[in-house]
Amino acid sequence: MPKIDHDTKEKILTAAEKVFHRSGFKGTRTTAIAEEAGISRTMLHYYYSTKEDLFQEVLNKTLGAVIPHLSRLLGQEMDLEHLICHIIDTMCVLFEEKPTFPNFVANIINESPDMVTMIVTNVQDDIPAKLDALLAVEKRKGTVIDNITGEDLILNIYSLCAIPYLGIPYIKAKENRNDEQMFEFLKQRREKIKVFVLHGIKK
Repeated sequence: MPKIDHDTKEKILTAAEKVFHRSGFKGTRTTAIAEEAGISRTMLHYYYSTKEDLFQEVLNKTLGAVIPHLSRLLGQEMDLEHLICHIIDTMCVLFEEKPTFPNFVANIINESPDMVTMIVTNVQDDIPAKLDALLAVEKRKGTVIDNITGEDLILNIYSLCAIPYLGIPYIKAKENRNDEQMFEFLKQRREKIKVFVLHGIKK
């Protein structure tokens, strides 16, 4: 039996992430992942016996790129305004590095309840609860509106940051933007999102 080669395993994961992000779970074939990785399908199945196993690892890697980092941010001592700006920066940098991330999440949600359950059981997401605690402090000070929750806040941030990446082909074509112009549009939009979110929660 051949030894596990970690470079090959990483190559498979990188290829699988690209294909799963583009095509979703149901639309992905292991043959396409093997071709993307430049290996045989037999070699792919030596490292991952099922598509489900490989998807699970890609899911861990994808969500692991953002949720633990956001949790660490929430553990630092900073005021709510600076924290929100850091969260928006983190989201936007993630999407710049992985522009297919929003499409990947949308595919999972749309494909089947089982995929959604896989995310819920796979990820320890305490971000809304931590934001609730920070918001409670600001509510007592009278600085933020009473009906905003941590869940509202993180959903608002994610939605505002993610939607342009779901609609990149349309946004580029509509204004005849090239790649450089699209990057500049997204860069400027990041600062507008900060202003919009902060303004939306202030009392």
